[in-house]
Amino acid sequence: MSRRAILFAVIAISCLGGAGAYLVHAIRRTAPAATVAQQSAGSGALRPLAPGEAPPAGPLVVFRHTSADQYNGDLGVTPLADLASPRLVDGLRCERVHMAAGRGVCLVAKRGVFTTYQAVLFDQAFNRRGELPLAGVPSRVQVAPDGRLAGTTVFVSGQSYSDGGFSTRTSIVDLDTGKWLVEDLETFAVRRKGQTIQAPDFNFWGVTFTPDARTFYATLGTGGETLLVKGDVDARTMDVIAESVECPSLSPDGSRVAFKQRSGGVTGPVTWRLWVLDLETGERHPLAETRSVDDQAQWLDERQVLYALPAGGDRPTVMDEWVVPADGSGQPRLFLPGAYSAAVDRAAKS
Repeated sequence: MSRRAILFAVIAISCLGGAGAYLVHAIRRTAPAATVAQQSAGSGALRPLAPGEAPPAGPLVVFRHTSADQYNGDLGVTPLADLASPRLVDGLRCERVHMAAGRGVCLVAKRGVFTTYQAVLFDQAFNRRGELPLAGVPSRVQVAPDGRLAGTTVFVSGQSYSDGGFSTRTSIVDLDTGKWLVEDLETFAVRRKGQTIQAPDFNFWGVTFTPDARTFYATLGTGGETLLVKGDVDARTMDVIAESVECPSLSPDGSRVAFKQRSGGVTGPVTWRLWVLDLETGERHPLAETRSVDDQAQWLDERQVLYALPAGGDRPTVMDEWVVPADGSGQPRLFLPGAYSAAVDRAAKS
């Protein structure tokens, strides 16, 4: 490279400031993974399920397939024991997806002159079982471990949690009836240190359920804080139990919450770091993933956490799923290339 070219590169990076430095760092970190992902995507294993073809035997990983071709956004499914054999589900194109106990929810954007949004409910064979209208842009969805309830979050205004002007609506759907059980969590009473609190800027997002599906955790954003709340579906109440917690995801044993913690903002870029909170002791620790993760993490099992990151490099529109130990040790590793919003359904039938 000539001295003139080197000088130009230095000036360009300097103009970008901290954001440019972060981008260069991210590209360097993801470059090896991009190579692995390209090889996997080009292996020819990915294909739609044929008409009448049974889905793979469980346990299963469901995900939103990300690519630069006509299959982008399709619901993907692959055996947990054989991640190299993914299939696509024809007719289900999701912005976010989650599945548990043989029931799933696909948040759909129906784009046209006027874009509308729906929650599509499906069964273990990926047949549609119902549709519900959504009030805005899909953001988060999670099905309870027993498959009875699901929580959805949409942006009513704004499209990012780094946008100070965003507004959300978080709802709970009864998957037995196919109807909304709770249309808006803002109708619940919220208590902090035993006192009922209320504010016009309340926003809730990122519902995650305990195994009995009657108790849930979520984020409450208010007054510049992001609070972890514990909710009771029957009593229609929530209690603040921790601070600086966003997009919680409860571990299979119900003892820990994986979440993202915000830093930066005001004059610099907003970033998030993945952490795990012990619900009994209140102790928390960061995970080994140091890149910014704007996602609701999922638990691969009791010891590992899944999350999505942009592929970077020459795959700027593609997301990849990564996995990292939940105890803060180890290093991140690529789990499923070309995937987003991945979830494990261990109850899927063999």
